[in-house]
Amino acid sequence: MFSSYKFRIFCYVLTLQFIIVINTHGQNYVDLVKLNASTTPLNTFDSSRSQSVLNEYGADLSLPIKLNEKTAFLTGAIYENINTKLFPDEAMQSLSGITLKLGVNHNFNEHFSTTMVLLPKLATNFGTLTQKDMQLGGIALFKYAVNKNLNYRYGLYYNAERFGPFFVPLLGVYYLSNNTRFELNVMLPLSADMNYRLIKFMSIGANFFGQTRSYHVSNISPGLKSSYVVRVTNELYGYLKFTLPKNIILLTKCGYSLGRKYRVYHDDDKTDLAFPLTYINDHRRQLNKTFSDGLLFQAVLIYRLPLK
Repeated sequence: MFSSYKFRIFCYVLTLQFIIVINTHGQNYVDLVKLNASTTPLNTFDSSRSQSVLNEYGADLSLPIKLNEKTAFLTGAIYENINTKLFPDEAMQSLSGITLKLGVNHNFNEHFSTTMVLLPKLATNFGTLTQKDMQLGGIALFKYAVNKNLNYRYGLYYNAERFGPFFVPLLGVYYLSNNTRFELNVMLPLSADMNYRLIKFMSIGANFFGQTRSYHVSNISPGLKSSYVVRVTNELYGYLKFTLPKNIILLTKCGYSLGRKYRVYHDDDKTDLAFPLTYINDHRRQLNKTFSDGLLFQAVLIYRLPLK
């Protein structure tokens, strides 16, 4: 019976890799393809001389499917892979996440619209696949457009993380100056970006990216057959954006991590409820040492479709 279940999961993962996702931030373009790679210099573990690199790779493919003048069906998938050490004196580990997005965007009128997306996810080190590697979440986002250059957004994100139910209230704004040189895109507490176009093909910018994710992991250390990793990132970047021919965008970014954590817990060590920076009834015991904050270097390649 387990073999049959594992085969179904394997087919599910293969299917996800061919499905694409829509970015719903509300700007006047859609990023159809986004590829990113980042690395850090050696990071030192707390109270240890051991060090580890941290390499991350991701792919985000997007496509909205227009149903009528007011409604679009949203499908998609995001793939991420992280390679690093979780314990100072043990081997590198690979953590992967594949998220399917299925939802709908509906415009009630020229000012008000809503987006609802279901977010099933596979988050694992691909050790022994079980139901613990699957997570289910969703997002509800509402947008009020003042005009074509300014809109406000609010909503709620939820995911059934390995540590327990996780809720994130969302509040955002998007603004594009009349001369289109300055752009601001904020979705607190997850992200914030602003950039200014210096010349036709080059812009300078800064952004913030914050994220909490969990991954079920199998056999990562002697005595740990089933556990989970909580990844917390708060990253500040400065970047240059180059607009290349045929709607290709290249970003070269340099930044620094703040409060970066990769914490390992026993699989049955849970919280009752969690919000950003807040865990209710949290008595978990961390099993590993956390490595230090440090520099970040990232490159992002985008195929962008302008919207009329």
